[in-house]
Amino acid sequence: MMDFWHLSAAQADGAACVVCGADFLRAPVDHVAVGTAPDAEEAKVYACTTPCAGVIAEEAERMAREMRELAGPCGDTQASDGNGPESDQVVLVRLLRDLKVLSGAETLIGVADDTATTKYLLSMVAVHAEAAMMRGRWLLAWMEGRS
Repeated sequence: MMDFWHLSAAQADGAACVVCGADFLRAPVDHVAVGTAPDAEEAKVYACTTPCAGVIAEEAERMAREMRELAGPCGDTQASDGNGPESDQVVLVRLLRDLKVLSGAETLIGVADDTATTKYLLSMVAVHAEAAMMRGRWLLAWMEGRS
């Protein structure tokens, strides 16, 4: 997974490639914006056009496929599928799935460059954040009832 949380100062300022660290100020390297630094608003980060931007695109595509598989339909917001009460283990597994989707969405939103993709990711965030909240509360109540 592309991690934009541990950038050097030059990378976070957009002066160096976020993948290989190439210094854009010292060497004329073609580069493209690939996201925003996590600690600054609207500060773009860049990667070398070849091959680094391709590495990020491949990773984003892999993560999007994995998230779609994990997420299922975006309308599933309930902790249960309607077939009766679930065990604590089932709710925990589904909570972990929701958290994984949210983590992946965070990364993908940082590199999404079109409105349709961003809207899809935001719809997933809304659904899985609500589901994670409900499942987390259910598990907390279940754990408090056991003590």
